[in-house]
Amino acid sequence: MKRFIIKVILFLLPVVIIAVSMEYLLRHIPNEYIYKKNYLDKHSNEIEILILGSSEGYFGINPVYLSHHAFNIANVSQSLDLDYQIFMKYQNSLDGLKIVIIPVSYSILWYNLRTGFESWRIKNYAIYYGIDTQSASDRFEILNGKLGINIQRIYNFYVKNHYSISCSEFGWATTYKSEVVNNLDESGITTALRHSYKDLHSEHRIKLFKENITALSSFAEYCDKNNIQVLFITFPAYYTYRERLNTEQLQLMNETINGLVKKHNNCLYINWFDNSDFVREDFFDVDHLNEIGAKKITKKLAFCIDSLGILK
Repeated sequence: MKRFIIKVILFLLPVVIIAVSMEYLLRHIPNEYIYKKNYLDKHSNEIEILILGSSEGYFGINPVYLSHHAFNIANVSQSLDLDYQIFMKYQNSLDGLKIVIIPVSYSILWYNLRTGFESWRIKNYAIYYGIDTQSASDRFEILNGKLGINIQRIYNFYVKNHYSISCSEFGWATTYKSEVVNNLDESGITTALRHSYKDLHSEHRIKLFKENITALSSFAEYCDKNNIQVLFITFPAYYTYRERLNTEQLQLMNETINGLVKKHNNCLYINWFDNSDFVREDFFDVDHLNEIGAKKITKKLAFCIDSLGILK
């Protein structure tokens, strides 16, 4: 029996060594989550405007066009519960914070990254932000994603020296370029269908909706107690997307955010969903702006913020 155990150990040892080595190498590949976490660790007390949210905010708000120190911690598919957990993790060091910007999209109130189609991204919050995601497997890179993809990531960085960070100094995503021309007619149909929930009134969606409203209410209440302005913003979308949406879902989104604003004096809702200032050249796809659109909307946002007179 002892000999058998020794053989098993000898057999497994190379596997364990390879797994530990891969985990170490993967964790030390630079990425947006590491960058943003490190920035918050070093500069959170300097931030006056904090931008949260998923991809709309990540690609849509470029802090360099805001007139005060702003940082964008939004990320692809980042759900409201994660926004709140990151915010609360740094609440005691955000000494200079005056404004929190929370993007609100057509689908976000019924969405959670854990149950979404990109749930594999949840490991980034467990590993790099230290957020408790209630699953031990989320703590390991090698347990999330295909083996071949992880090997390719290691090869690309350590052998080919390809740098993988795709955000600017202040956290804005830099990859949605205007020179890339996508078909906004066809994608308007498919994207609208993907974001419209047929099970809007199911137990699952209702549960997510209530959880997200709780997160937004908690944001509003905390910020109210600490003299922080909350700006909810809905980004422009291309007409081929807008005209195919579920009107009930869209109306409920609007009513919910307007209801929060009525309850909290420190909240304001900026709804530019169908703003005519944004034209074809501003969009990367039907629900995301390119760098031209990001510059345009951030400057409009800067004007609104300056008009509020909160930051002087």
